Amino acid sequence: MERDQKKLKPTLLGRAVDGLMLEQFPHIVDVDFSAQMEKNLDKVESGKADWRKTVDDFYQGFEASLEAAEKNMEGKKVKVPDEPSSEVCDLCGRPMVIKVGKYGKFLACSGFPECRGTKRLVKDTGGICPKCGKGRLLERKSSKGRIYYGCECYPDCDFMTWDMPVDTKCEKCGSTLFRKGGKLYCAKEGCGFEMPVPKKD
Repeated sequence: MERDQKKLKPTLLGRAVDGLMLEQFPHIVDVDFSAQMEKNLDKVESGKADWRKTVDDFYQGFEASLEAAEKNMEGKKVKVPDEPSSEVCDLCGRPMVIKVGKYGKFLACSGFPECRGTKRLVKDTGGICPKCGKGRLLERKSSKGRIYYGCECYPDCDFMTWDMPVDTKCEKCGSTLFRKGGKLYCAKEGCGFEMPVPKKD
């Protein structure tokens, strides 16, 4: 799972694993199986069934499925589908796709292996840097996985912040505002504008 603002959504890897589970263990990920297992466990809890027999009955069928899956998947790798992007390869001009590697997602040329162009995957927040006034504010991740926001013109512009930029513009200077706790503030030097986070209707 990955977080999309305040929501959780399945990753491409998660979807691939889910498909693999449905393919190799169809009766275990079935709704009817889960319902019946809950009933069996309720009987164990109430003392109407022996837990050893209940577990043994489950494992006998599961063991056979597990052995079959190991044989079917021997030497196979989970294939995570590429995700399209709006980026273009700087080397050949082909569209780039989002791939999942050892260290997470990255952009790669769709012309691979003929072209080996790659880029770091960054997310455009829609905001403009309050320091240089030119660069887009991009969402990035630190080496520890923490999200921060920086100017796309780095290293020429070194602006960065942990606070999320928002769509609301500064009423005083028109710059992008940032959210920190229950307030929005302008980070442009000399402005100092602040306001409470607007309440939702």
